[in-house]
Amino acid sequence: MKILLITPPLLQPNTPYAATPLLTAWLKSLGHDAVQSDLSLKLLLKLFSKEGVATLSRELGIPMDAAEPYLETVEEVLGFLQNRNPGAVGKILQRGWLPEGEHLARAYELEEQLQWNFRGLEAEDRARYLAGLYLDDIADVASELDPHFGFSRYAESLTASLPDFGIIRDELEHGDSIFFQWLEQLADDEMRKHRPDMVVLTVPFPGCLLGALIIARRMRATHPLTHITMGGGYPNTELRELKDPAIFNYVDSITLDSGFLPLQRLAEGGKLVRTFVCENDAVVFQTSEAEEVAHADLPAPDFQGLELDHYFGMFETLNPVTRLWSDERWNKLVLAHGCCWSRCAFCDTSIDYICRYDPADAQTICNWIERIMAETNFPGFHFVDEALPPDLLNELCDEILRRGLEIEWWGNIRYEKRFSTELIRKMAAAGCIAVTGGLETGCDRTLKLMKKGVIMQHAARVMADLADAGILTHAYLMYGFPTQTGEETFQTLEIVRDFFDCGILHSAYWHRFALTDHSDISIHPEHYGVRVPERPVSNFARNEIPFEYDFDHDVEAVGEALKAATYNYMHGVGFDRPVGEWAAH
Repeated sequence: MKILLITPPLLQPNTPYAATPLLTAWLKSLGHDAVQSDLSLKLLLKLFSKEGVATLSRELGIPMDAAEPYLETVEEVLGFLQNRNPGAVGKILQRGWLPEGEHLARAYELEEQLQWNFRGLEAEDRARYLAGLYLDDIADVASELDPHFGFSRYAESLTASLPDFGIIRDELEHGDSIFFQWLEQLADDEMRKHRPDMVVLTVPFPGCLLGALIIARRMRATHPLTHITMGGGYPNTELRELKDPAIFNYVDSITLDSGFLPLQRLAEGGKLVRTFVCENDAVVFQTSEAEEVAHADLPAPDFQGLELDHYFGMFETLNPVTRLWSDERWNKLVLAHGCCWSRCAFCDTSIDYICRYDPADAQTICNWIERIMAETNFPGFHFVDEALPPDLLNELCDEILRRGLEIEWWGNIRYEKRFSTELIRKMAAAGCIAVTGGLETGCDRTLKLMKKGVIMQHAARVMADLADAGILTHAYLMYGFPTQTGEETFQTLEIVRDFFDCGILHSAYWHRFALTDHSDISIHPEHYGVRVPERPVSNFARNEIPFEYDFDHDVEAVGEALKAATYNYMHGVGFDRPVGEWAAH
């Protein structure tokens, strides 16, 4: 079967998302003619072009003299960020060559106020930073034309925990922005080029759903006999109780959880696995007993068909760890299906992508790495596991060192004691440059309630060892967790400040706690003092659940204080300020 796999908009444009290379390789291994295309990237390439900027200015009535500086520079800047126009560094650094919108002007203003020379960036990095802010300014103009547009998401606010599909249907039927038109043109191009029997749309996040359905609507209108299926992280978490058949006006099927077997059955016939279809105007979930594909039995991801030299980085913040997500090129690779811990109370521990842990072995992973490096000619890897298992990492580092593989890599870990000093040093020797991890809180009481399996003493030692080994660290932090007091929250902020100040933490981000449908807290709210009103009826999407808890502080105001303080710490300032003062502003 000819199968076209599509990444819909919008996702970060610096590197291919992991799903379609994995699924393409799997389908090819079964003998299918599988091809892939990244329409998220292609949509942004349309925007950041002379034609795109001219269209924006025409649609918004922007005078030509205001648009001309962008028309003259946009393609040179994009080529520079794609590493195809290194000669643009001098122009970009010459103030006045780039037109200054809000983002770029603010950066220059801060530099003048703080006299920090953009934290001492070398010429090329400074140019990348300024070029990224320049594209942010164009993106802001685009959002004036279509308020749903965001640089790495589209219509996300409409699609998170959406109980009624009608809101999305209205957008699909009445929306007519330039992004709709461009997406339809891109969909037509793909269908003319490939003429597939089946189209697979991966929807990893809420900010990809509307874009995916715009593509599906166009393909169904022009090629009604082509089967269109949808899967990915958004359906896996939000659409598990789907009842509204309206979405099947745009797609023919929706798969849940790991997509390998469901797509194989759709392509080859036989009993479907974990697949929603519409029969007699009703949603039907079809599944059958089937042995999952072992992670170690998968082929290496296949990047053929993706225009790797067209991806572009966005260096928008001066923090070296935060930069990894958006600026660098990475080969995304999964070492193990599921989470090696899978017990955190706030996490989706009842869903397959967390609860079914299935690792590959170190030899297989290194075979994948060698295959990917040969195909992409790029030695950087982002291991996108839920949490990298220490035992597997130990074996993998040994194998990397034994084979003499010269790679750089980073990924998500748990700051747990199994990351010994010896293992961390081995990780650095094997190419690890950074880790991210859920610290969540600096209080052992709430860590225990969260079932993190970590205590602060161990986390601090692991982070110190990582820093000593030259590995950058990022911490995910949480506020508004049930039973968490204001005092405990600012205790965590004080620990975060001290970690930044002594150099064992390099980046951090605060998330407000959200109660999700598939977490232990949702299943046993009484264990956490949480009151869950009658759960809302949903015919379409459900994930985040409203809850009640009587906090001893204003969670919203404290969250703003935490983010402001941490922003300053990440820029090397504010360490001498008492943490309580942040709450006063």
